[in-house]
Order: sequence, then structure tokens, then C-alpha cells
Amino acid sequence: MKMIGVFLVLVVIFSCKEVSENPNVTLVNETNIGYAVSVSMEDETFRIAQENLESPIVVIKKDTLQFSLWEDGNPLQLNFNLNNTAILSSGSATYAIPDVNAPKIKVDLSFLNKDRDVKRTNKRIIFRKGTIHITKITEHELQMTFEGEGSGILEYGKNFSISGNVKISY
Repeated sequence: MKMIGVFLVLVVIFSCKEVSENPNVTLVNETNIGYAVSVSMEDETFRIAQENLESPIVVIKKDTLQFSLWEDGNPLQLNFNLNNTAILSSGSATYAIPDVNAPKIKVDLSFLNKDRDVKRTNKRIIFRKGTIHITKITEHELQMTFEGEGSGILEYGKNFSISGNVKISY
């Protein structure tokens, strides 16, 4: 009986030592480091690393900021339009969709999922309801999170969860 107890103690000690020396344990927490774009929807997560991000199309004209973010070979493209350049001076804002867009559209977030198994029109996904929180925006940087619901352009009433974050330098 004493021998079984010693054996169990040794197993626990060696198991604990093995876990603490295993470099893969910390990798779980490091998997999101370096991603400029991360979007979760329809049981999939799409990520784009900052170094793989194609030159972001950022247009600042009149009272409009337009962002188009993608990576060559990645099925996801994120498009973000903000009709309020005054945010550049404040640096942050929170928008409740769709309320903020009545009567005029101020914020528009959409995605293109080229691999989505639907008609071509519905590969474009509209963020229809939720919150967009911009934590930092300058002429050279955008940091934001979003959480809510969306659907394909013509898929009214078939909303699914969408969440993600953007942290880019351009």
C-alpha cells in the first residue's frame, strides 16, 4: 500500500514538472498576438496578421473614413466606413448599431467571406445590430472591437453572431 502511495506522489510530481517545462502551455495565450484583424462568425474565426495585411485602403475625404482590410489568399475582407472625421480629434467613440444610423448612416461595417456557401450576393455580410467600440483612431492607427449580429445582404431575419477586433497601423 505504501508503495502505491509513493508511486502516485512521484507521478504527480513528474506530471507537474512536465507541464511547467512545456513551452506549449504559454502558446495558448500568445495565439492572438500579432493579429491586426480577428473576426468570429458562423462558427469560424478569421485572422489577419499585421505583417500579412495588404496595404490597407484608407480613404479620408470630406467627412468620411473608409477602411478595406484583407490578406492575399484569406477568404475574409473587412470594410469599415465612418462618416464622421471629427472622431480623429476625440480619438475614441462607441456606436450602437442600428440606432446611430438613423436617419443618416454614420457607421457601416461589413465583411466579404469568399468561402461562404451561399449565392454570390450573400457572401457580403452586413453588421446589422450590435456595438462598435473604437478605442483609438488617428490618421495612422485604428483600434476597435465589435460584437453583435449580422447576415448576408439579402438574408434579412437570418442573423448570426459576429464579434472581433481590429488593431492596425497604416
